[in-house]
Amino acid sequence: MTMKLTELAVGDKATIVDMSGCSRMIQKRLTQLGIDDCAEVCVQNKLPFGGPCFIQCENQCISIRKKDAMSIEVCQESVI
Repeated sequence: MTMKLTELAVGDKATIVDMSGCSRMIQKRLTQLGIDDCAEVCVQNKLPFGGPCFIQCENQCISIRKKDAMSIEVCQESVI
């Protein structure tokens, strides 16, 4: 089931499916940080009032603007 990165709750893990909704600059910067399609991310924190979303990927924590996080599609792993 695909959803937007902003729809995940704090502590949820998901795999990035599509980043084509982001601008080329944001895609390039995320790729430089090692975050690309098929990367597993975990939401660490979400600030209120349209603030940034903090995600962790491969032992690094980064902050993404809510506008950019809304354009990243992820697939959440189902828990058995």
